[in-house]
Amino acid sequence: MNNNIVSENVIKYFETLSLIPRNSGNEKGMQNYLVDFAISRNLPYFIDEYNNVIIYKKTCNKEPIILQAHTDMVCVKTPNSKHNFNKDAIKIIKKGDWLTAQHTTLGADDGIGVALILEILDTVTSCNIEAVFTASEETTMQGAYKLNVKKLSAKKMICLDGFQVNTILTSSASFTDFLVNFGTDRTFITNANNLKTFKLVISGLEGGHSGFDIDKNRGNSNILITELLNLIPDVTLNDFSGGHNYNILPSKTEVIFTTTTDNKTIKQIIKNFYIQNKKQYKTLKIQCHRQLNKTLVLQQSANLLGFINNFQQGVIKRNENNEVIASQNLSEISTDNGTIKIGLRSNVKTYEKEMLNSLKELCRKFKFEGKEIDTQPSFSTLNNSELLKALIQTNSKATEVKSHMAVECGIFQDRIKNLDIVIISPTIIDAHCTTERLNISSIAETSIWLKNFLETY
Repeated sequence: MNNNIVSENVIKYFETLSLIPRNSGNEKGMQNYLVDFAISRNLPYFIDEYNNVIIYKKTCNKEPIILQAHTDMVCVKTPNSKHNFNKDAIKIIKKGDWLTAQHTTLGADDGIGVALILEILDTVTSCNIEAVFTASEETTMQGAYKLNVKKLSAKKMICLDGFQVNTILTSSASFTDFLVNFGTDRTFITNANNLKTFKLVISGLEGGHSGFDIDKNRGNSNILITELLNLIPDVTLNDFSGGHNYNILPSKTEVIFTTTTDNKTIKQIIKNFYIQNKKQYKTLKIQCHRQLNKTLVLQQSANLLGFINNFQQGVIKRNENNEVIASQNLSEISTDNGTIKIGLRSNVKTYEKEMLNSLKELCRKFKFEGKEIDTQPSFSTLNNSELLKALIQTNSKATEVKSHMAVECGIFQDRIKNLDIVIISPTIIDAHCTTERLNISSIAETSIWLKNFLETY
């Protein structure tokens, strides 16, 4: 099998998908494309009101198997980009053995999973496939929750939503969205003449996936800017805005603060902080500008800074193999909304409960309201899995890994009794970032591996 031809075939599908806007909740165009794909090939299909699609291909009496991927993508762009994710196509750029995008996320997570399944449906002749394409995985996971699983007969599923080639993911973490409310009330300061107001911006951090990249020392702009504010005497917050979704490491944060500290002292503090942290964060940028005096400041300023200072960012627990099994991410802070968004991941239920209890206690300490908004379950490949054995037998390079990502597989396993699941994929680096890139050679490796499995299974 010619690797270059296989890659080209899959990439053609991926390029077509990149023409279709598919931010979470806006997957109708993807649903229409997948239906057209099925109709043009005389393949039975099922759709629902949640933009989910199932395409069936049965050309033999083999045991059915589910191939699954999600159709939405994380939509992030560079600060100066004018890209409109609601209508503009993703512009793909080829650099050597890699695909990336111009000024936006690439959408390889999980567009390449969708493309791989479409290429399989087009080329594998002897199979019994139930191809499941779910919507809104990156936000609510509504697609997986709402899909009519009675439309599926298979008891084995291969998910194409991983990040590493020749890797079989056999478990995932649960994911909890935790929302903190601290209010938006502002108050006037009476001694405004003695105060100065500054706008402070920290940017240039790598960002990334809050599960896959949580232990890679990429930094968190919300945490870093608070560490800098701690060094400046007499700070009161006016505005604090940083981060995006629960599942993204924050790379840029803007703060407006009021202080009696003079401009020269602040500049020296920032310079020293920059020099100290530049060694770890190579692309770090810090900007600070004097603003017209603001006398309206956040009433909860001290408590907000105290909450952030007491929050434990990043890895919380590791197992005996040094794999991350519990973590939390201070993903977004907005004084306009009066909210803090926190993403919690855990491969162990008891650690999830411990983190939630600690967060609730932290909220009580600073008189904030905190609550769980949503929780996605973890999954585990079944003991003595025949599916796992078969995949290993068809790829001598394959290794088994436990994942700290949160995926839809746990929802499917909760809803379909005794469903056996594994995850495989090509190599994706910097998912959820504008530097997201997809390895071309790994596309062919994954496709050929999957085809060999389907032909011998």
